[in-house]
Amino acid sequence: MDGELTMRRVPGGIEVLHAPRITSISLEVIAQACEHALQVHGDRITIAGQVDYQVTAWQASPPGVTVVLMEDRREGAKPT
Repeated sequence: MDGELTMRRVPGGIEVLHAPRITSISLEVIAQACEHALQVHGDRITIAGQVDYQVTAWQASPPGVTVVLMEDRREGAKPT
Protein backbone atom coordinates (compact mmCIF):
# COMPACT_ATOMS: atom_id res chain seq x y z
CA MET A 1 0.00 0.00 0.00
CA ASP A 2 1.10 3.55 -0.68
CA GLY A 3 -0.65 5.10 2.30
CA GLU A 4 -4.06 6.01 3.60
CA LEU A 5 -6.77 7.78 1.68
CA THR A 6 -7.52 10.92 3.71
CA MET A 7 -10.50 13.21 3.45
CA ARG A 8 -12.14 16.03 5.38
CA ARG A 9 -15.68 17.27 5.63
CA VAL A 10 -16.36 20.58 3.90
CA PRO A 11 -19.62 22.48 3.44
CA GLY A 12 -21.67 20.42 1.00
CA GLY A 13 -19.60 17.23 1.11
CA ILE A 14 -16.03 16.01 1.47
CA GLU A 15 -12.64 16.91 0.04
CA VAL A 16 -9.96 14.35 -0.75
CA LEU A 17 -6.70 15.48 0.86
CA HIS A 18 -4.45 12.53 -0.01
CA ALA A 19 -5.16 9.96 -2.72
CA PRO A 20 -2.41 7.31 -2.69
CA ARG A 21 -1.73 5.27 -5.82
CA ILE A 22 -2.57 1.99 -4.03
CA THR A 23 -4.66 1.78 -0.86
CA SER A 24 -7.48 -0.13 0.77
CA ILE A 25 -11.06 0.84 1.51
CA SER A 26 -13.03 -0.98 4.18
CA LEU A 27 -16.41 -2.47 3.40
CA GLU A 28 -17.78 -0.51 6.36
CA VAL A 29 -16.77 2.79 4.74
CA ILE A 30 -18.33 1.71 1.44
CA ALA A 31 -21.56 0.61 3.12
CA GLN A 32 -21.95 3.75 5.25
CA ALA A 33 -20.99 6.38 2.65
CA CYS A 34 -23.64 8.58 1.10
CA GLU A 35 -23.81 8.54 -2.70
CA HIS A 36 -22.44 12.09 -2.91
CA ALA A 37 -19.25 11.00 -1.16
CA LEU A 38 -18.68 7.59 -2.69
CA GLN A 39 -20.10 5.91 -5.78
CA VAL A 40 -19.51 2.32 -6.83
CA HIS A 41 -19.89 1.36 -10.50
CA GLY A 42 -18.78 -2.23 -11.10
CA ASP A 43 -15.11 -2.37 -10.16
CA ARG A 44 -14.74 1.44 -10.06
CA ILE A 45 -15.09 3.60 -6.95
CA THR A 46 -15.43 7.37 -7.30
CA ILE A 47 -14.80 9.46 -4.20
CA ALA A 48 -16.34 12.93 -3.96
CA GLY A 49 -16.26 13.21 -7.76
CA GLN A 50 -12.54 13.92 -7.35
CA VAL A 51 -10.74 10.58 -7.63
CA ASP A 52 -11.47 7.25 -9.33
CA TYR A 53 -10.10 3.96 -8.05
CA GLN A 54 -10.29 0.49 -9.59
CA VAL A 55 -10.78 -2.51 -7.30
CA THR A 56 -7.95 -5.00 -7.77
CA ALA A 57 -8.47 -7.41 -4.85
CA TRP A 58 -10.71 -8.34 -1.91
CA GLN A 59 -9.32 -8.40 1.61
CA ALA A 60 -10.58 -10.80 4.26
CA SER A 61 -9.20 -9.05 7.34
CA PRO A 62 -10.11 -6.32 7.82
CA PRO A 63 -12.94 -6.75 5.31
CA GLY A 64 -12.39 -4.44 2.36
CA VAL A 65 -10.96 -3.97 -1.08
CA THR A 66 -7.54 -3.06 -2.44
CA VAL A 67 -7.77 -0.27 -5.00
CA VAL A 68 -5.49 1.43 -7.54
CA LEU A 69 -5.83 5.11 -8.43
CA MET A 70 -7.02 5.52 -12.03
CA GLU A 71 -7.81 9.24 -12.21
CA ASP A 72 -7.26 12.22 -9.92
CA ARG A 73 -9.25 15.33 -10.88
CA ARG A 74 -8.24 17.44 -7.88
CA GLU A 75 -6.74 20.81 -8.73
CA GLY A 76 -2.96 20.63 -8.58
CA ALA A 77 -2.87 16.82 -8.39
CA LYS A 78 0.07 15.15 -10.06
CA PRO A 79 -0.79 12.84 -13.01
CA THR A 80 -0.82 9.12 -12.20
